[in-house]
Order: sequence, then structure tokens, then C-alpha cells
Amino acid sequence: MNPPGQRCLATSDGAAHQVAYRGPVADRTPSITVIIPARDEAHAIGAVVAGARTQLPTARIVVIDDASRDGTSIVAGRAGAEVVTMPGHMGYAGALRAGYRVALAGGADVIIQMDGDGQHRPDDLHALLHGMSGADVVIGSRFLAGAAGYPIPHGRRAGMAACRWMAAAVGGIRLTDPTSGFRALSPLVAQRLADEGFPSGLTETSLLIHLHRAGVQIAEVPVRMLAPTGRSMHAGLAGGAHFVRISWAVLGQARRGTTAAAPEPARATASRA
Repeated sequence: MNPPGQRCLATSDGAAHQVAYRGPVADRTPSITVIIPARDEAHAIGAVVAGARTQLPTARIVVIDDASRDGTSIVAGRAGAEVVTMPGHMGYAGALRAGYRVALAGGADVIIQMDGDGQHRPDDLHALLHGMSGADVVIGSRFLAGAAGYPIPHGRRAGMAACRWMAAAVGGIRLTDPTSGFRALSPLVAQRLADEGFPSGLTETSLLIHLHRAGVQIAEVPVRMLAPTGRSMHAGLAGGAHFVRISWAVLGQARRGTTAAAPEPARATASRA
């Protein structure tokens, strides 16, 4: 018998994950939707979809094709995903919001987001589900268990460290990997983001500060990531410009005041699957 408000998720590894829900859930097997925003990822998306289907055979796998020019939607469909094709290039945040809406319309109890470039390992989907036992948002951290496992350019590594510092200093929450896009969300959080959008259009540090201040429980679990394939949307000058946007957004949050004052910033729950 599961405790009230919890249900058991059976996955391909034979594990039974106890998942807590903030809202009412009928006495049934919870519905999982994995959303995969993708733009020009035909080289990798097929393996990502196949891996997710293997790891979570009862989950709904939805690829949000953000106006790709290389046949991403065709490859994803052949691999067994549902494909939602955006009418134009909406960007990562826009694709995520579209994915949340699709998942919520289908009655998802847990929504997982992962990248389509192969950086996020489908094997780690179980860790995210396990982390949902006591959180509203679970972040897959490549640093929680130690080193990232693949070479990260010095500029990118410095930006990640700065984002960790900003999350703690301004948001009062210590995270090892606030820029990770490998996440699981409760329907309530997904609904809020689908309706209201992302503050400043950003999905990383400033968003997590915003959610933490609103009382959302955020946890991290250790995952192993691979080096991204293809060209990152944050490579080169684009990466520098994106970091400036994040810093400016967090500066605005700092000016509006921090969370309750405390000698030490509150640490995010760290779950180890």
C-alpha cells in the first residue's frame, strides 16, 4: 500500500519509484510524459527517443520540433515519438512551453524534459523519477557526484560556476548544476510555466530562483552527461550574450530583494538514486 498522495512507478530497470504529488491523483498508474525540444537534431534524436522508450516503456515520448531544417521530425517519428512541429522558430523556452501544454492536456502526472542532442542519458530518467519523491522540480546534476565526465570549455565552466554563486547569493539556494536542462517537474509547476512563461524568457538560474522564492521544492540528483553533439546554441558569442542575459535577470531579482534572510543560503535537497 502506498502512502496517501503517492503512487508507484514501474520502469524498465525493475525499480519501483515512489512519487509524491501535490495535487489529487486517482488510484492508478501515474502517467509520465517525456518532452524533448529539438532543433536540427536529426543526427541524434532517433537514439534519444529509442533510449527513452526503452527506459520508460509506458511513458509518452513527445518531440517538440522547433522548426528544424534537417528532418528532425521525420527521424523522431520513425523512432516512435509523437512529434509536435512548431509553426516557426520559437526558441528553447517556447518549445518547452509547447511541450508542457501537450503533456498537461494528456493528463501527465510527471513531466520530464531532456535535450535532443544526446547529452542527457536515457538511463538517468530513473534517477529523476526517484527524486520526485519529495520535490516539485528535480534537476539532473552532472556535478553532484563529482566531475562532469566530459571536457567542458573553460569559458562555459566559469559561467556555470558563476550561476551556482548567483543561485546561492541571490536566491538562497545552493545548486551544483543550475544550468542543467535535464529536469522532472510536477504538473503544477509545468502548468504555471505553460501559462505564465519563463521570467525574462530564461530557463536556468533566474527561473530556479523565481520558483524557490515561490515555495517550489527543488532537488538535485546525480546524473552522467555526455558531450553534446553538433553545435551548441550557447557556443561562442551566443554563449557570452546568454550569460549576460542571465546575470542581468538575476541582478534584477537581487534588487527586488532576496528570500528570508539567513546566515547560510538554504541548500536544495540532494537526492541520490
